[in-house]
Amino acid sequence: MKIEQKAEILNRLDTKNLIQRLAEYEDKLDKALKEEASFKDLNYGYLSGAGDCAEVKRINAELVAQVPDTDDKEKKLTAPQKEAWLLRQRTDDKELSGAIAQQKDVAFNLDNFRINIEMAKKRLEGTRAVIGLRTAQIRFLSDSE
Repeated sequence: MKIEQKAEILNRLDTKNLIQRLAEYEDKLDKALKEEASFKDLNYGYLSGAGDCAEVKRINAELVAQVPDTDDKEKKLTAPQKEAWLLRQRTDDKELSGAIAQQKDVAFNLDNFRINIEMAKKRLEGTRAVIGLRTAQIRFLSDSE
């Protein structure tokens, strides 16, 4: 194969564009990771695992101290009645319901960050695989006469 043919084939492989995209995808991944970290830092009190976040737990703890001892007829509230009162506060108490809504928003946005990060990783891995293939093709072309 003549050198001109090899040069033409190498130009058609468009490795320069791949390298540029690789850098672009690395930057996007870096940006997504930093945005996620910043978001977590800004919303630390609203991050939750399986249950309520720290802020909801704090407000709930304050409400525990406010549970009435008696009902309208001056009867002592039972433990299940007190628990029901606390549960009702999740919608009735504006501060608590706002914190619960904020917790849900934070969880939703965090999921979106994770999706964006995973997609950026997949694009980066795919581009690296194509570059590996192109490298093998260039080696093959350079080895042939």
